[in-house]
This record gives sequence, structure tokens and C-alpha cells, in this order.
Amino acid sequence: MRPPGLRPSMSRGVIDLLGLAGSVVFAIPVAFFGLLRMMDGDLLVGAGFVVFAAVMVVGMEIYTSPTDVAGNVLSRAVGKIAKRPDDEE
Repeated sequence: MRPPGLRPSMSRGVIDLLGLAGSVVFAIPVAFFGLLRMMDGDLLVGAGFVVFAAVMVVGMEIYTSPTDVAGNVLSRAVGKIAKRPDDEE
């Protein structure tokens, strides 16, 4: 079962892909810095940076954006106002 905010990966639009690519672009140097810190012997700080980089990418998938919230509210409102022909029975 998926968490409530997680969208299926196949229904991703162009804007979502660009947002994911942007978060990956910023997360790669953070993760690389964390790996370098870990290799230098500073395991706690290095692991913290690697976890932070992972949260940057995974957070893009889990958390909803303001446009997602507005879209959900509009679809619920339209669903309550406009009935489908098969719902009228």
C-alpha cells in the first residue's frame, strides 16, 4: 500500500519530471560530499548528508505541492456538484 501523498510513477507529467530532475541535481553533490566525509572518517556527519540527500529526492515524491492540493479540492468540489449519469440512479 502506498502512502497517501505518493503518486504512481507512470502517471508523472513533464513538470513533475523536471521537478524530480531538479531535486536530483541538487541532491547529488550533497550525497557526494557526505560520502567524502564518511571516507575521511567522519561517519556521523557523512551519513547525515547522505540521508539529507535521500530526503531531498524522496520528499519530492511524498509531499504534495500547493497545486496538488488545489487540484484535489477542485476535483472533489466538481464531483459533489456535477453528478455523472450513472450516479443519478
